[in-house]
Amino acid sequence: MRMFLADIPLNIDWQQILLHLLNFVILVGGLYLLLYNPVKKFMAKRKAHYEEMDSKAQTSLASAKQKEEEVSQRLAALEAEIAAKKAAAAKEIETYTNAKISEAQKQADTIITEANLNAKKETEKIITNANKEIKQIVTEATKKVITNSPSEAFDEFLKASKGSEDNGKN
Repeated sequence: MRMFLADIPLNIDWQQILLHLLNFVILVGGLYLLLYNPVKKFMAKRKAHYEEMDSKAQTSLASAKQKEEEVSQRLAALEAEIAAKKAAAAKEIETYTNAKISEAQKQADTIITEANLNAKKETEKIITNANKEIKQIVTEATKKVITNSPSEAFDEFLKASKGSEDNGKN
């Protein structure tokens, strides 16, 4: 055997190397089947799950943006409608206010006209009554002058005129 060993350089036994190589291949194959493949499948599932979550988030985000845009459009339309209604209400209020002011002015003019007419009638009535009283006083004074002496008649005339002045003041 020595010879045999002499033929093999550095005492290398190829049979042992092949057996170690076979053990290594079995070990690598077993580890591949038992560890690497399940971990690879788990990682693929996890990646698919996160990609699905990402796609759902992207669709939700797109949907939310669309809804936000719709809401902002509706809000703008509502604001425009509110502004139009406010303008219409302001115009209606202005028209109503102007109508009421015009009506009040007409009533004021009517009241002033009636008051002026009543004042003129009262003035005419007072003047007519004063003329009647003056005529009556003059008539009475004339009668007394004719029937009485002139100095007594004049004194009674003055008393009567003072009495009518006092009555006119009260």
